[in-house]
Amino acid sequence: MTPQELARHAFPAGSMGPKVEAACRFALATGRKAIIGALDQIEEMLAGHAGTEVSTRP
Repeated sequence: MTPQELARHAFPAGSMGPKVEAACRFALATGRKAIIGALDQIEEMLAGHAGTEVSTRP
């Protein structure tokens, strides 16, 4: 998803909100992708099979 797509949704401040905000800021500032997910799925996330990828490129 792009930061603009994520901005269309409301995420709870005590839950996903801070994670989504940080991932969006990182992607926008660096042009690199960020991945939101559980650390026990890190290998799957890096392979593109788990988590939510945030990228400035659709």
